[in-house]
Amino acid sequence: MNRLPGVQRGVALITILLVVVIATVLAVAMVRDQNMTIQRTRNFFNLNQAKQYALGGEELSRQILWEDFEKSEGGDYLQEDWANPNLHFEFEEGEVQIQIEDLQGRLNVNSLGGQGAEHQLARARFANLFAGLGVDPAYIDRIADWIDEDANVRQFGAEDFDYLALELPYRTSGQMIADPSELRLLLDLEQEVYEQLLPSLAALPSTSLPLNINTASALVLQSISAGLGVETAELLVAQREELQGFESVLEFLQSPELAGLGISGDGLGVQSAFFEVRVKARFRERFAYLTSIVQRSPIDGSMRVIYRNSSKKIIPVVDESDDSSEKSSDV
Repeated sequence: MNRLPGVQRGVALITILLVVVIATVLAVAMVRDQNMTIQRTRNFFNLNQAKQYALGGEELSRQILWEDFEKSEGGDYLQEDWANPNLHFEFEEGEVQIQIEDLQGRLNVNSLGGQGAEHQLARARFANLFAGLGVDPAYIDRIADWIDEDANVRQFGAEDFDYLALELPYRTSGQMIADPSELRLLLDLEQEVYEQLLPSLAALPSTSLPLNINTASALVLQSISAGLGVETAELLVAQREELQGFESVLEFLQSPELAGLGISGDGLGVQSAFFEVRVKARFRERFAYLTSIVQRSPIDGSMRVIYRNSSKKIIPVVDESDDSSEKSSDV
């Protein structure tokens, strides 16, 4: 029987070991790649499920607003269920947190694009708001010039040639503002001023929507008259809470705090058609966010979503005085 010399046996053994090592490395790499693929697929599935939960949160909001329409008598105020800042719903392996805000409780930047008396009323309110915040009223003209289609410059405004002269040139919009964040493009508007204005402003697709006196903040309420200070507006807010909302604009105007101010009911209301819905959804360890604007018909309560944005994150509002069990509803 022939035997391989010692050197050849050693080479054969090394070759076998190399084959085993290579096979082991390949097997480990395949398992690792497979595990990574499984993890990526799991993450993709979980994220998509979280996004579906976010859309479900939007639908829940529409349901809440529909139920409010059926129960309410032509009015919207902050003591209603939809205005709870901590709407929380739990689902299988996940949860949804919802915040609904009435956008007609803010000043509509697109109202500055109106005509005649409508435009003058909007300018007056913005002037009062800016004065209350200590903001330069020149931005009122710049917002109006940003919206209008012509190239005529208002006294303190800015048109295309002003923006085209910038280091990074661009043009004015020439149409209604789609989102308040668009105001960051206004000439010389600083971030600090923008953040001051943002909580009091909305961008709605109409120039003639009434301001809801039942949901407006004290700062926004004081904008309806130059003679109405913030302190008086805060008294009106306190009175509004006791009444659970004014039943009509007339009841609001008859408040003792407004006596002698000569405030007109033009452009005021107690019912809203536009709401911002902000949703934070979780499925397992993945999160999804959704901000939507829902338009609700004041006639039949029918609703449609006119805007969606998944880049804005919801900011939880936590009231430590409330028991957590009161903040959630199981679905």
